[in-house]
Amino acid sequence: MQRHAILFSVITSALLAILVPMTDLRAGNDSCYDAGFEDGQDEPFSQTTYEHCRDEQGGAEAYYDGFIDGCMSVEGNTRDVCESETDA
Repeated sequence: MQRHAILFSVITSALLAILVPMTDLRAGNDSCYDAGFEDGQDEPFSQTTYEHCRDEQGGAEAYYDGFIDGCMSVEGNTRDVCESETDA
């Protein structure tokens, strides 16, 4: 039984080491993701906002992901259409 407890502890620690940095990265970029999501629903991709979000680690990706998610939330949009909207 002690082996199972040790194995569970090791696996849990390893998973936390992987998941915590991802969570922290996303938490710092909520405003960029949210701005992208709103733009994706009814505005063009904002190169200015994208560049501004680059000041935060992972911010540009958060804006891009938010834009794609927002665009995809509009009925009838496809991923190809949404991605083509990000082309400068």
